[in-house]
Amino acid sequence: MLGGLGAALAATTAAQALATLTVFLLPVLAPIAARDLGAAPHWIGWQVACVYLAASATSMLSAGALRRFGSARCTQLALAAAGLACLGVLAAGLAGAVLGSFLIGFGYGLTNPAATEVLARLAPAKRRNMVFAVKQTGVPIGGALAGLLLPSLADRVGWRGAVLAVAALLLLAALAFGVFHRPWAAERDPAASLGAGAGGGWRALRDQPGMAGLATISALYSGFQLALGAYTVTMLVEEFGWTPVAAGAVAAVTQATGALARLGWGLVADAWGDGMRTLAAIGAVTLAGGLLLPFAMTWPEAAVVGLFGLLGGSAAGWNGVLMAEAARLAAPGRAGEAAGGVLAVAFAGVVVGPSLLGVLIGAAGSYATGFALLALLPALGVAIAWRNSRLGR
Repeated sequence: MLGGLGAALAATTAAQALATLTVFLLPVLAPIAARDLGAAPHWIGWQVACVYLAASATSMLSAGALRRFGSARCTQLALAAAGLACLGVLAAGLAGAVLGSFLIGFGYGLTNPAATEVLARLAPAKRRNMVFAVKQTGVPIGGALAGLLLPSLADRVGWRGAVLAVAALLLLAALAFGVFHRPWAAERDPAASLGAGAGGGWRALRDQPGMAGLATISALYSGFQLALGAYTVTMLVEEFGWTPVAAGAVAAVTQATGALARLGWGLVADAWGDGMRTLAAIGAVTLAGGLLLPFAMTWPEAAVVGLFGLLGGSAAGWNGVLMAEAARLAAPGRAGEAAGGVLAVAFAGVVVGPSLLGVLIGAAGSYATGFALLALLPALGVAIAWRNSRLGR
């Protein structure tokens, strides 16, 4: 049934994967498309910042749209915005890419609150962490699809053809999600004002016990996670002496481990009945992995791969448990706006983390030492999660 948990979980996971695929569109195609767009490939760092700045703002202000239009319509709007962003790149070149980056961020910031709204209502409390962990696998799935499909598609039909194909897929998906409008409309109020709910994310962080701490954890963990994703290949090539192919394979292992770990940590959190304690455990593993990196330069290759697998399983494995905690802590019927508030802070961490690592690398003269210093972020997250877990008992 369209109104059941199974259909909602499959649909929201697919929407998350498509939104993430679009986020990775220009980063993956930059080596091919940058010259035609009239920009150097390294400009992509600014493009990614534009995406996440827009996503942060949209997540925080999404409550009014969710209340007025419902989860399905907001998901349709998110996918349609991403599709239009792709068309903008084709129609207006570099200017279209800049505007498109903000549109992609708008869609990405709206996807998670919409999904959280419907899943929080349908997921049984005893399986909440696992449900959200499954939904969050859409992020690595989207990233993997971008890396696997876009370069080969660009080889066949050119980068513009690849972008057009993604645009068509997104617009068709936006239309298809219309079937969920009625089944997901339980919390919808057509008379609600868009502006009235704009501060819902801030209010959730301010008023709901534990929510501000959860948002802080999300920023700390996401900062380390995105830095790991951005610098793994470069660190292995320049500091560990690996070939680009081997380093890329390790990066793929890290992403795959993160996807599987989200499910594993979801099972752990449901078994313990304590999402905060699980988040503390995840952060402790990330901290240990980060501190070991400077010593790993002399390790055998298999041990290095194992360490990055460990880091992938922790640094990229926390998302589902955290979103389930946001749904648990939210006021009744306000899970979407609570998720928006938490994610707005998380996306700020995404912008800051890789930049901070760059500063640390410059100061320390070493990628691995920079990561060991950056491990202070998950260490702070561990302290907050452990404190909140004890207060919640």
